[in-house]
Amino acid sequence: MGLTPKELAEMLKLRALGWNQKEIAETLDKSQQVIAYQLKKLKAEAKKKGTDEVFNAALVGGLAGAAAGIGVVALLELLKNQTSDQ
Repeated sequence: MGLTPKELAEMLKLRALGWNQKEIAETLDKSQQVIAYQLKKLKAEAKKKGTDEVFNAALVGGLAGAAAGIGVVALLELLKNQTSDQ
């Protein structure tokens, strides 16, 4: 069982604050294996796409829901591209 966008954002926040996998798993009521897998998956994705992009997408997804988060990230990317073209 994976994590919802909100749980994913919470996991990242707790990890950034120094919580270990066991503590995060207990707080989110998930297994430690689920947390380890999600962190590993995010790390691999960050190596491909960049840390900022993955982190921001996860946080936006947690705040606005998965579909809205993707839309906001796409909009921000579009705006960034338009700014750099000028």
